[in-house]
Amino acid sequence: ESCFPIVGPGTVLPMPRVVLALLAFAAALERPLGVDGVVPARGYVARRPALPAWQLQRRRGSSSPLLCAAGPAAQSKTSAARRPRLLLGALVLIYVSNQWCRALPASLVRFGSGGSAHEFMNVALELDEVQYGLLSSYAFTALYSVASLAAGAACDIFARAPVLVAASALWSGAAALQGCASSYPQLLASRAVLGVSQAFCSPAAYPLIGEAFSKDSRGRANAVYSSGLYIGYALASLSALANRRIGWGGGSLPT
Repeated sequence: ESCFPIVGPGTVLPMPRVVLALLAFAAALERPLGVDGVVPARGYVARRPALPAWQLQRRRGSSSPLLCAAGPAAQSKTSAARRPRLLLGALVLIYVSNQWCRALPASLVRFGSGGSAHEFMNVALELDEVQYGLLSSYAFTALYSVASLAAGAACDIFARAPVLVAASALWSGAAALQGCASSYPQLLASRAVLGVSQAFCSPAAYPLIGEAFSKDSRGRANAVYSSGLYIGYALASLSALANRRIGWGGGSLPT
């Protein structure tokens, strides 16, 4: 039985869909780490702090027992080693949500005969092909392209983790409004907000990955993060299977 209360045909109560991802992200960033566990500068970031001597020697391959004794306890080392992985996992979840929300409308429409208002967005809101084209192009893509320029500048000035969390919450709310939309203007507005907020995702995520992983593992970390794009698109396609049961509005909630 669905845990999302249905108010009316194609209408659902909004709820956050990336709560677990944001909680994991907040836990991983409670004390953000840089390369080899070094805490990067906060706020208006300008410089990376110097590494302790024992870490410099470890990176150079030294095995001096005196330097090793100056390092943290084994438990702290294990915790520090896990934090970049927790960060990467949270970033992947957020990126999956990003791409799922972006690609979802294509799975919520069917033009031609045989569609029901409960299952398809275009039937419920009486959309034609031109309106849907505007919805998926200018209402999202044009705003996304322009907002990406501002997003890059913002992520160079402000702390990236809060920027990413705020953007995630904003596009999560926009996706909920999409599921609750009862008219074309409401749907158009939700996609516009979605386009602007999602533009901040990758400009904030890639620098965070660069700070958390060394140059030897940064390429693999970026590849893992990029896989979220394809997972999100796959989940958007699979959402069509759930539309019959929970409706096109309910299909917007898990994203």
